[in-house]
Formats: sequence, structure tokens, C-alpha cells
Amino acid sequence: STPCGRGCWAGCGGGTPAEINMERQTYEFLKDMDELTWFWTYAMRPLKPREVYFISTSARNKRLDEAEREHFQIGRSEMWHKEIVMEDDFERFLRAIRRCEANKLAYLTKAGLPFPDKVLVLYTNIAPVDAYAAMNQQIDHLISTQRELADSILKNSPQGIEQAFQNIRHSHTTGQSVFARSFSDSDWVDIDSDIAALKTAAEWDAVQRVKDFLYAETGRGRFMQVQTAGGFHWLIRKEQLAGIGRKYKTDPVQVIITRMNAEFAAGSVRVNEIVKNRNEMIPLPGTIQYGERVVTVLNKEDFDVSLKLHEQPSPRIA
Repeated sequence: STPCGRGCWAGCGGGTPAEINMERQTYEFLKDMDELTWFWTYAMRPLKPREVYFISTSARNKRLDEAEREHFQIGRSEMWHKEIVMEDDFERFLRAIRRCEANKLAYLTKAGLPFPDKVLVLYTNIAPVDAYAAMNQQIDHLISTQRELADSILKNSPQGIEQAFQNIRHSHTTGQSVFARSFSDSDWVDIDSDIAALKTAAEWDAVQRVKDFLYAETGRGRFMQVQTAGGFHWLIRKEQLAGIGRKYKTDPVQVIITRMNAEFAAGSVRVNEIVKNRNEMIPLPGTIQYGERVVTVLNKEDFDVSLKLHEQPSPRIA
């Protein structure tokens, strides 16, 4: 049959079987509910009155070859959907993840194609967002936009007027972007070790030596080892860093990074980089990254019930 003018959305009666099938497909992120509930219980602290949680979906083209990049037209990193969770409630948090799992025709690349699985990541901010600070930044932005419109009208600048109206139309998305970077206080510092896939016993031994160092310097249950498709995110409780700084008389984060580099080099682990992650975002444990890796916390056994930040939820709909 011939596609209709509305693009053959479900129920219109037109379109080829392949087109109709695409209309029924959704993006998929959540893969392991147990992993997600564990992370909520032990990693995500309860919200204060002025705070919210923030999650976002991103497309990263580093898994694409040159032909695929040209075909899909995906930039280096594109955040394409954001969710703000206003309640300290797991069901609300889970519902936000489900909203990220939208119909594949809802979010398209610059080429007008659904994003392929091999570029997809769902991130969570390890620090809650300070909604009050975000509100103030948004007010400043809106006042600036209003001023630009008024100035353009006074100058009789059609181009300036059109640009100001475009900014006004996009003010809701700008607000979400402001929320993404308005960090509140975090319990964690994130060290991102971007390394090649571990294949040998010597490489895993090097990782264990890093963990042994962190056990010695911070104690058990004071860091999380989050395995992702590109290595590990090491979430370390901020309260433990002061003692490391006093002991080594230098920046404690740099002490840890230096030790990681040394141990990985001794184990012939191929390191791309090890850095402090300043954007406060990690792939969310329990979700699938690049269509192949379920993000997982490897050292759950280090955490006992005394370290819970929330009571472990039992989702009504798994």
C-alpha cells in the first residue's frame, strides 16, 4: 500500500509491513530490575526539599564506523531526551526511565532515522539537582531572552526578532539543560577509568589491586565499582577523601588516579584515560549501554544494610 501523508503512524491503515512494524518499536534501556533497585537503595540519597533527580538519554557515535556515521548523521555525543524526577519515590523514578523508552519514531537522527542500539546510553546524575539554583538560572535566561526581543524590536531588526522568538519557543528545553548542570551536594566523587576490555588474568589482577588500595584507604562500602562498556566508574564517598589528602599531602583524587594508572600499567591494561568525571553523570546500573552491556555494580557484597540510603523497593510493575 501507499504511505499516507501523515507518515503512516499506527492505526492510519497505510504503509508497508516494515513501516508499520517500525511504528511499534521502542527504544530499550532497562534490562536488570534487581540491579536498578540495588543502585537506588545504596547509591542514590534521598532528596532534600529543593532537589530533584535527573536522568537523560544520549547517543554517542564512537561505536560507529565512518560509513555508519555518515549514514545516521550522529554527532560525537547528543543528549536527546531528559527526565526530571521531582519526588523521592522509586516508582516515579522507574516511570521516568520508561518514558525514555519511547517509540523509535519519536526521536530521530539528523538523517531522519531511529537511533541504532549501538549508540544508546541512559545516564543518571550521581548528584541530585538543586532545583532552586536551576530556577534562578532559568529566570536570568528568560529575562535575557525578553531583553533581546525588546532590543530587536526597538532596532527594527527582523533577524533579531526571529532569533528571539526562536529562543522563546525553545525556553522549555533550555530549562531542562539548566537543570542538567545545576548540581546539588553529592555523596560521591566519580573517577572514570576508560580502559580496553579485560581479557587476561593479569589484567583482572590489576583491577583487584586497585580495589585493595581503595579498601585500605577508604574501607568497605565506601566506594562502588560500576562496570560499563568502556571500563569502570569508581564512585568514592566524598567523606573518605579528606583522610587520603592528609595522608599523602596532596589532592586525594589525583592520588587515586596515579595509583590506578600504576596498577593498570603493571597489569598491561590498555588505558585510554583515567579522569575525575566533572559532569556528574554515569550510565545507570541496570540499563543496557550501546545495546550490548548491562551496566553493573561489581562490589555489591561490600554493602550491608547499615549503608542503605533508601529501603529497597519492590516495583509494582517489573
